[in-house]
Amino acid sequence: MLAYVGFGCRVLLAVVFLAAAVSKVRGRRDRAAFRTSLGAFGVKARFRPAVAAAVIAGELATAALLAADVTALAGLALGAALLIAFTVAIGSVLRRGAPVSCRCFGSSTQPLGRRHLMRNALLLLVAAAGVTGTAPAVGWNPGALLVAGFMAVIVAALVISYDDLVSAVLPR
Repeated sequence: MLAYVGFGCRVLLAVVFLAAAVSKVRGRRDRAAFRTSLGAFGVKARFRPAVAAAVIAGELATAALLAADVTALAGLALGAALLIAFTVAIGSVLRRGAPVSCRCFGSSTQPLGRRHLMRNALLLLVAAAGVTGTAPAVGWNPGALLVAGFMAVIVAALVISYDDLVSAVLPR
């Protein structure tokens, strides 16, 4: 049972990190907006292209590493490291009181807030739970894998749509 929970956690994180990366590179305007948004986090203009590339590469690498049992632990570790870095960056913006939009999954008009810290904390818990599914299980049940993967994709869609859902429930 724990192996299926771990598998679902890996799928959830892979979808979230893949969507985050893709949203930043969909087009020229998205790439430029993401690079520009790094200024609000204190990244100097000359370092923004490198930092943006590192973030996107880290997100893509996390998703890829989570896809295989043999590299899943590395993917979980990289994903957790990115989430910690993102959480620290969000925390620093919140301490300064700067109104910064969340560019986690592309453009958003929602400013960063404590709810983003909570979302990252929950994703860190998912990464920790994902460790339970990193050892290859003998005799996987295809139906159980399908259910775990499907549920993970549904939860990932909710995570990705988080800002939209919050703004629908709690209008400004």
